[in-house]
Parts: sequence; C-alpha cells; structure tokens
Amino acid sequence: MSLLLAAAIVVAAVSVSVLLLAAVRRRLAAPLLNEPARGTPMITFVGTAFAVLLAFITLAAFQTYNGAKTGAATEAVSLLDMSKSAGFFPASERDELRGDFICYGRAVVHHEWLAMRSGKPAPLVDAWIAAYRTVFQRLTLRSAGERLGLQDMLASARDRTDGRRDRLTEATPSVPTPLWIGLVLAGCIAVLIQLVMADPREHMFVQGGMIGVVAAMVSIGLLLINFLDHPYRSGPGSIQPTAMTSTLTTMRQQEPGLRVPCRADGVPFPA
Repeated sequence: MSLLLAAAIVVAAVSVSVLLLAAVRRRLAAPLLNEPARGTPMITFVGTAFAVLLAFITLAAFQTYNGAKTGAATEAVSLLDMSKSAGFFPASERDELRGDFICYGRAVVHHEWLAMRSGKPAPLVDAWIAAYRTVFQRLTLRSAGERLGLQDMLASARDRTDGRRDRLTEATPSVPTPLWIGLVLAGCIAVLIQLVMADPREHMFVQGGMIGVVAAMVSIGLLLINFLDHPYRSGPGSIQPTAMTSTLTTMRQQEPGLRVPCRADGVPFPA
C-alpha cells in the first residue's frame, strides 16, 4: 500500500467522523448528557478495550513481519555457505553445484518474491532445489575433505530449507478475516462512542478535533497491522530480497568466470 493511499484513508476516516459529529450537533438543542462525567466510564472502557485488542494483534503481526525478514536472511546466508562448501569438490562438480545455487537465488529474487505477494511458492525455485539435490546424489566422495564438504552442504541445506519455509509461511496473513471484521467494528465503535459527548454549546473545532484524533489513531492502527501482516506486498517498508541479492553478488564476485545454467532471472537455458 502506498503512503499516499494510506494518508487518504486516514484523512477520509477523520473527515467522516467530524461530519458525523457536525450532523449530530445540528440536531441537538442540548447535550446528550447533562453531566459529561456520566459518559466517561463507558468511553474509557471502550477505548481501553480497543487499545488492548489492537496492541495484541499488532504484536502478532509484527512477529509475522520479523519472522519473514529473519527467514529470508537465514536462507541467503545458508545458500552462501553451501556455495563455499562446494569448494571441497573437483572443479566440474564444484562449478555445477555453484551454478545451481546461483540459479536458485535468482529464481527466489525474480519469481518467488512476486509469488509470495499471493502467499504462494514459485515452482522454478523447487526445480533448482531438485537440480542441486540430483548433483548431491552423484557426488563421489574420494577424500575426507569431500566428505566434510558434503556434511557442511547438507547442514547448510537444512538451514536454507528452514529459512525458506519461514519466509513462505509468513507470506500468508496471520490475522484471519473474522478478526479483521472484529477489529474494524471495534474501531468504529471506539469512534462513534465519542458522539455521546456531543454538545452544541462547545466549540465545534474542539469537539471535532477530539473525535478526529480518535478516528486518526484507529485508522493508523489498522493500517499498521495490515502493513505488518503483508510483509512482501509492494510499497515503502516492505521486505525486499536484499539479503539474497547480496548473496548472489558475493557468489559472482568469488567466481566471475563461472558458467551459469540459467538466465539472469533464474529461468534455465534451453537444453
């Protein structure tokens, strides 16, 4: 979501709440409550309940965002470790493995990142996983160094799998639809309950500012949860494949002359 759209939503929420207050004030000849203090406990209860609910869900959504970022970083670091461990093997096997690893990273950056916006994996990434696992099965372990290299690669491959799984898991929103409905309704109640304090004797600017602030805070809180719950959606602050891009750059710098069996976007060359 763009910042412009988010700002427009906040402005719209504030405008609607102020207009509702103005409409209520026009129909009132006297305050709804003769003693404003009588409405304070109800407003306090509603506001506190909504604030607690918002805080818990924001925390859950932040864990989704943080888990996605951590998983992506773990995957990228593990892939680089796998590439380094491939150095234990002869040139032909080493280059084949490193080529597959680079293609895997390219497929993640150019295909899976877009697919994750819909909560889905990219089949091309799975294809490159199958490719390097096939090479694993063909490796002939001639020395203790090669056996150590294979052990290191398998350990890093498990970490890569865990990182990718975490990344893909967090691509699916953690806040279910019923909870979103409850949040929106609770937010609307928190704003509308302010109308109880409508008093035509008070200055409109003061009362409008009070209900406008509440509407702004409610809408900002809901927008924040939506942002954290969709970490890969395009827009400012979204998680980008920065770690994997950095890994790919490092891998190419370590072996610039390596022939890679795929295009720059990870699609394999025709056989």
